[in-house]
Amino acid sequence: MESLSLQKTQERLSEIVQFRNQNKTNAKFEVGITKDYSLFKFFNYNRAIKRANLKEIKKAIQKRGLIMPILVTKDFKVIDGQHRLLALQELGMEVHYVIAHNYISNDVEEVNNIGANWDIRARVSNLAEHGNPDCIRLLELYKTWGHTFSEGTINDAFNVNLGHSTKEIKSKTYTMNEELGDRVLSNALLMTEITSKARQTKFVRALKVIMVENDNFDINILRANAENKKLNVYNSQYDIQNEIIMVYNYYTRDDKRIK
Repeated sequence: MESLSLQKTQERLSEIVQFRNQNKTNAKFEVGITKDYSLFKFFNYNRAIKRANLKEIKKAIQKRGLIMPILVTKDFKVIDGQHRLLALQELGMEVHYVIAHNYISNDVEEVNNIGANWDIRARVSNLAEHGNPDCIRLLELYKTWGHTFSEGTINDAFNVNLGHSTKEIKSKTYTMNEELGDRVLSNALLMTEITSKARQTKFVRALKVIMVENDNFDINILRANAENKKLNVYNSQYDIQNEIIMVYNYYTRDDKRIK
């Protein structure tokens, strides 16, 4: 069982080697077993623990035992297997681990990407850990705005560009416009008093486009008009933009209208 596990680990490492075009096929490995769970540490940008996944892994381990060991750095930071580690700890079972002595922190994302794609929060945390100033700031803004808006909505609001920010975060090209993002979310927050759907990502993106394209946009005009004429929030961002513009202009003089 253990030799098969080590073989699987080495196969995964070989895939990473091919991905990065680096020669690590001669990596030095050390295999161990312990019940001292305090030895293990997590990187700040390990993927978030999902209880549903943890529950299924515990069931599998109880049924078949540990098939794949935990892969760690020489200082016992978990490269791969954080769910398995926690499952073993909750079950009170021994941890079979493999130390990859010449692994560095950048390898964590690549190992995890072989098994499953990182979610956007994990990618932002990873970039922040490596010193990206915009992503460091994003993590702070999650705490500021997260009580009302999703992290994806916050990413889009503060993105220097319009539209979805996911692709830019994945390609590590995300750039922030904090002044614009603050204005967008502040205005969206005011609109939540009119409609709870103002929390939705598509509403915030639609509002952002309108604000960027209309220097004369005044949230107080939209709020006042929306209280007198129902603001419908449709399924698409394009339809929401048109609805916002229609409601904004409904009681507004021609020289103050937006487009």
